Amino acid sequence: MHWIVLVEPEGSGNIGAIARVMKNFGFHNLALVNPKCEIGLETRKYAMHAWDIVQKAVVLDRYDKIFDLDVDLFVGTTGKVFKETNTSRASMTPRELAKQLEKTNAKLALVFGRESSGLTNQELRKCDIVLNIPTSEEYKAMNLSHAVAVILYELYLARASKKRKANRREMEKLMNIFEELAKNKRLGLRNPENAIKMFRNVMSRAIVSGSEAKGIIMVLRRVLEELEKCKK
Repeated sequence: MHWIVLVEPEGSGNIGAIARVMKNFGFHNLALVNPKCEIGLETRKYAMHAWDIVQKAVVLDRYDKIFDLDVDLFVGTTGKVFKETNTSRASMTPRELAKQLEKTNAKLALVFGRESSGLTNQELRKCDIVLNIPTSEEYKAMNLSHAVAVILYELYLARASKKRKANRREMEKLMNIFEELAKNKRLGLRNPENAIKMFRNVMSRAIVSGSEAKGIIMVLRRVLEELEKCKK
């Protein structure tokens, strides 16, 4: 289970906005290190339906206590571009981190610094990885909640892509049951062959997961069963 860690957050609205972003992308564990703002009505206003994440957030009194969290890797985020020879703190982009996570089930703590000054160099050195979001040279600084959104979006996509694609046997079963349904006389299609062709075209362009294929097959089979009952 991944954690989002906010170090000395200064904006109560930002905490709420970050909780909302977390829920958007399926993250639920929030830790606040020595918050410098009141967590109240403004936080709740920005959190909307993610207020429960704020309510159960862990509040820590100092930075070093984040290392007691049950995680495997600590990822420090920064607006600075670091060139570090220490390979235990490889600097990477959110997309690169997401690709690395596809190979492992490691639990992360994503550590975000203060809105005004970010994480200190000393705090970053204690993390295993340094993460930087590439931005325009014209204006590099990002709003904290926006930065959280970019990173969680990339991690969410990587996690969603792990769904198993439907295999050839499952797709053949899906096509066969659709063909049987389209040709059922009680359905009354004027041109079932055309419907079958269109369905094949749609399926050939789609990336269907194994669970999606099974779900569609179940629905089509149920429709066929109901049509068979009509014969009696």
